[in-house]
Amino acid sequence: MNGKTMQNCLAVAALALAVGGSGCALPSIEGIFDNRDFAIFDDTPEARGGAANDQAMLVFLEADEATETLRTVSVDIRALSTQPVGEALEVGAGEIHDTLPSIDVVEGKLVRTPLPDGGNLITTDSNALRATSVGGSLTIEQNDDEALAGSFTVTLDDGGFLEGRFRSANQ
Repeated sequence: MNGKTMQNCLAVAALALAVGGSGCALPSIEGIFDNRDFAIFDDTPEARGGAANDQAMLVFLEADEATETLRTVSVDIRALSTQPVGEALEVGAGEIHDTLPSIDVVEGKLVRTPLPDGGNLITTDSNALRATSVGGSLTIEQNDDEALAGSFTVTLDDGGFLEGRFRSANQ
């Protein structure tokens, strides 16, 4: 955890305890991206994929309305049924025929596109900053009917790094 996040967390925890509450929202993912501190607070990543294609894609998302910025981190775990639980797996760069897990991070201007059903498609503009994992490890801590959970530490191709934890209910 970086120093700024720890200071903010301690301040929130102290305030919560002072008013009778407890706890602190810790980031799901944090590190250095684009040569600066980066964090996403998303405890419920969207899960895609599944047993049919033997792949899990977890998407962490944070939209900052004030700055109109969208930050995402995608955790791609391929050949999920063959990946061991409790062992550190090497992380790759997401090459097309690679079975190694990979992680991508994107940060850019928040773009909303109206959909026919009244909802919005949320994306980033074409000038978004992007980085991909080039090394590190990912550990699957749970992979059963209840959930897919684990943690990772990766280096990025922009020279930064990310550390994170994930848990997503299996469908």
